[in-house]
Amino acid sequence: MKKFQVSSTGELKRSKRVSTELPTFADGVRGVTRDVSATGLYIVQDQPCEKGSRIEFWVDLNTPTGDLKLSAEGEVIRVEKVGDGRFGIGIKILRQVIQSMDSRLA
Repeated sequence: MKKFQVSSTGELKRSKRVSTELPTFADGVRGVTRDVSATGLYIVQDQPCEKGSRIEFWVDLNTPTGDLKLSAEGEVIRVEKVGDGRFGIGIKILRQVIQSMDSRLA
């Protein structure tokens, strides 16, 4: 899954991926991220999704300023078996909102 951003000079640049394991919840199924970038993410979960479908998902983020939740809609662009009955799912982020989990900041 290649991810690109357009630089200020108009050239395509690959979005930097960060390998990380964060809890996810996609269309009712719990999973974990394998990597995340500005334009998408790859999650591993027990159930597949249909390639080309749109899904709603969230990712829990623990940051130095407090716990956040990334709520998003994405398009499934890749689905593959990764072993042990689990599936890897590549998701292109279409829209996203970050919410504070700290009621003092909400």
